[in-house]
Amino acid sequence: MSELGIITNPTSASGRGAKWGAEAATELAALGHRLRDLSRGSWAASYEAAMQHRDELDALVVVGGDGMVHLGAQVCAEHRLPLGIVSAGSGNDVANTLNLPEHRIREAARRIHDGLEGEVAVVDAGKVTGPGIEHPSQPRYFLAVLSAGVDAAVAAVASNMRYPRGPLKYKVATARELPRYQPYGVTIEKDGTTESTTCTLVAVANTPVFGGGLIISPDSSMTDGVLEFVVTEPLTRKEILSLFPKLNDGSHKTDPRLRFEQCTSVKLSQFQGGTTLPVAFADGEMVGAEPLTISVAPKALTVLGGRTD
Repeated sequence: MSELGIITNPTSASGRGAKWGAEAATELAALGHRLRDLSRGSWAASYEAAMQHRDELDALVVVGGDGMVHLGAQVCAEHRLPLGIVSAGSGNDVANTLNLPEHRIREAARRIHDGLEGEVAVVDAGKVTGPGIEHPSQPRYFLAVLSAGVDAAVAAVASNMRYPRGPLKYKVATARELPRYQPYGVTIEKDGTTESTTCTLVAVANTPVFGGGLIISPDSSMTDGVLEFVVTEPLTRKEILSLFPKLNDGSHKTDPRLRFEQCTSVKLSQFQGGTTLPVAFADGEMVGAEPLTISVAPKALTVLGGRTD
């Protein structure tokens, strides 16, 4: 019998988060596991509770979308504790990348059970350090994509929207953010080189997708030991509107205004030649303001029941 910590967000999805959490706990208990509820009503309080008890657990289970997975990564990355994911949010990019069931609670519980029996995915994580990282977690880990340009500004708008959900949310958020947009100034230190430039989109990817299924970095993998740095030239508002639909199928990969470069570490800081960089977001959660150093943590996390291509 395994001792599992479980965290859910009871206020998510207009209260359905509490129902999903209770259902997940019931299914896991029926499979023979003991459950310890570590939900505390806020992201920070749940994180603190999980950190306090993580050495007593056999696994941590999170119920929800990418935000809850992001919380779980802070507790489990570069630690022996595996993570179980019951995917039940409006954005489930990490779960989808790992071929986990989405909004199918019983199947998700079974995959966690199978993971405790040995079916796991061992994946890389992004690791973020810097003086402006949001508390309480330092360093801050991410599993999908860190956004630091207009993509971060759009994520900030989207994070305060209840409706719509998924990719449509990001389309609406883009329309709201664009009137304020001006190209950003960024200094990029990567692979022994330093470049100061203006740009529009800046991202560091560990998975191909973000924003509820938008394909930002088609060639990214959670198991290759590297991250992919994505940056665009400074674009006009009209050019941004023509670029964003290409994220639905990854066809922006061939756009000459974008660069895709593999790296193990990159530092982003403000360059005064452009507008101030937005606060960075990752996995849909606020990470912090520049300067930020983003590095890969290879094989940092074990995900129960995950399946990588």
